[in-house]
Amino acid sequence: NMLNHELSLKNQFFIDKFNKHKMMAYEYLRYNQKHKEYELGHRMQTYKLGSQICDFINTDFNNISMAREFVDKYNITTIAHLLGIKIYEYCSVQEYNELVDDVLSKLKDKLEEYRKAFINDITYIYNLNELEELNDLTPKQRLHILRSSKKESETQKIYDETNLKLTLNNFGDFTQHIKLKEEEAQETAKAWFKDYFNTYAFEANDIIQTFIIELYEMTEIESTAIKKCKNCGKFFVPDNRVDELYCSNIYENNKTCKEVGPFRTKQKLMQENDDLRIYRNVYQKLLLRTRRNPNNEQYENDFNEFKQKNAELKEKIEKGKMTQKEYTEWLEKQ
Repeated sequence: NMLNHELSLKNQFFIDKFNKHKMMAYEYLRYNQKHKEYELGHRMQTYKLGSQICDFINTDFNNISMAREFVDKYNITTIAHLLGIKIYEYCSVQEYNELVDDVLSKLKDKLEEYRKAFINDITYIYNLNELEELNDLTPKQRLHILRSSKKESETQKIYDETNLKLTLNNFGDFTQHIKLKEEEAQETAKAWFKDYFNTYAFEANDIIQTFIIELYEMTEIESTAIKKCKNCGKFFVPDNRVDELYCSNIYENNKTCKEVGPFRTKQKLMQENDDLRIYRNVYQKLLLRTRRNPNNEQYENDFNEFKQKNAELKEKIEKGKMTQKEYTEWLEKQ
């Protein structure tokens, strides 16, 4: 009874700027415990604006376990349509796993390209590199610069505006899709349309396009943002204040980054201050030796090599390729 099914129904979305939510209705393959197989059904979920984008850009799609985590959370159907493939209405566990492997192997390069493009744009829009020239601009103004100046938007290079194929729809279409009872639909409609001008619905075949729209919408709301956690380095949407530094993900020993971050940052600063003191001592020692012996080329070469090597090692620390302890040990040997 295997039936091929082309994903004909588009993903449907509500953007609720008033409550900073996104509602999503889509087809998904769910596991039927009784029949021990996967079957196609409908799912409707509500997400905080930006949370899906963060999950997407925090996923390394070259890492199969991370990619599968994303699939487990949002279902393979949300990205399968990027390939235009057909989905079984019913499939065995083996067929489902083969489908996931096939989709991820074929899409990983494209998804990585999209992911890096979003990271570049988000870093600029929310000034995550803390560039002084961007401090006085709002996220909306920075987005405008990305979309209209020589500094091109990376996502716009991939998706030209004319290729954003969207259909605005009404709530009736949406509820018909998920087959809510009429009274349930009315209650949901009241909840979602309490502020008509801040809520609208659209359909899209391509979930990446919905991320673009979601990001654009977020720049319109002053009280929301995408940040990069100062502790774990993952992207997140702040819970309360846009200037939050740490995310709510579990970091270690069932404690979140919010709980351990300030202490770890303090420790890191103390270590960095100690390293800076040692660095300055070595720097001054080599500089004085060079000045006292202006004709000694070896001393001058040693000094220049120290500065260059120090810059290289600091970059390694930034990229996570070297620990602060290893750097300290190197300094103490100079």
